[in-house]
This record gives sequence, C-alpha cells and structure tokens, in this order.
Amino acid sequence: MSRIQTNHDAKPIGRPDIALLWFLIPFKAMKNLVCNQYRWLVIKLVFLLLLVAILGLFVYNMPGYMVKKMLGA
Repeated sequence: MSRIQTNHDAKPIGRPDIALLWFLIPFKAMKNLVCNQYRWLVIKLVFLLLLVAILGLFVYNMPGYMVKKMLGA
C-alpha cells in the first residue's frame, strides 16, 4: 500500500497576480495624487459640500416648520 503525499506548501492554481494590474493602475495613480498632493483640499471640499447640503436642507424645510409652529400643530 502506497501513501499519497500532498504538498501543503504548494500555491493553489488560480488567477495570476498580474491579472488585474491593468485595472488597478489608474486607481493607484489617483490614490497617490489625491492622498499626497491634494489631501487637505479634498478634505476641505468634502466638509464644505456637507455643510452646504445641511444648510440647504435647513432652508428647504424651514417654511414648513414655521407654518406648523404658527398654527400650533
């Protein structure tokens, strides 16, 4: 009776490491550009957009709340 030896250190057959490289290169370039050069500009821009959105929602909803307050509803 012979025993079958398995190699547990063998790398499983699958997709090569370079298969998605063409897809990831633009994202890596954008990450390096945004994270290194324009980090604070992006953070300030996102904060400003959130502030404008909150202010816009406040202005949009304020007349309805004022009418409810005046009518006692």
